[in-house]
Amino acid sequence: MDLQQLGLEIKQLRKEKKYSQDDMEQFSGITKRTISKIENGFIDEVGIKKVALLLDLLGMEFCLRPKGHPKTFEELLNE
Repeated sequence: MDLQQLGLEIKQLRKEKKYSQDDMEQFSGITKRTISKIENGFIDEVGIKKVALLLDLLGMEFCLRPKGHPKTFEELLNE
């Protein structure tokens, strides 16, 4: 997954939770402008702490697995 795909996932999760970017800014302390850039893939490099905080607010977490590994059962269910 590249940063643009990650941003789109964050955006989709935020909308599913019915949070606005203003809500996320208030809860996280990350500016709405930065959140927008993350969601739209306009940041070449973003701090992992910021992404982890946004994911935490959305009830998600990072997960590492070998590259090219088959999708997990949970991932298949979520498609």
